[in-house]
Amino acid sequence: MVAALAQNGIRFLAGGGAEANHLSPAELIASLARHLDPRLHLALTSLFLLHPDWAIYVPSIAATLDGAALVELQARYMAAVYLQRRWRTRLGYYLDDFPLLPDLYGRALGLPSPDERFGKTGLVALADWHAQRSAYPFNRLASYHKSAELLFGQLIAEARHHELATTG
Repeated sequence: MVAALAQNGIRFLAGGGAEANHLSPAELIASLARHLDPRLHLALTSLFLLHPDWAIYVPSIAATLDGAALVELQARYMAAVYLQRRWRTRLGYYLDDFPLLPDLYGRALGLPSPDERFGKTGLVALADWHAQRSAYPFNRLASYHKSAELLFGQLIAEARHHELATTG
């Protein structure tokens, strides 16, 4: 999975080593949602931030999932929706123009609008919703912020590398 993520622009996870099988965006998203490793759930949020156009796959993937995998897909997708609003300017610096992720689940899950307080209110409410549906006592809000932090760290490193390669 780590190698498949790297092929799709998420390179902040270590341990892939092996060559990845090519997975379609929908296959990758579904595999990440089903996976039990919390690191891969972090990467799922980052993947949506990096590829907001992949939102088109989410409804059909959700129709094939249930239980914990469906909760992870909905939570990680909505985390990306809220984080994208919160960090819109900063994301634009690294990703140029990008489409806003549509709010696919907010109303159905009883969550605030992504535009309320630039996503901050929604992230807090989502963390509560997610925690109530999980058997594990993770700090969900911190994990959402960690997804953005890891992605920004990667984007900064890649921008510096590119700058050194072009000036060096």
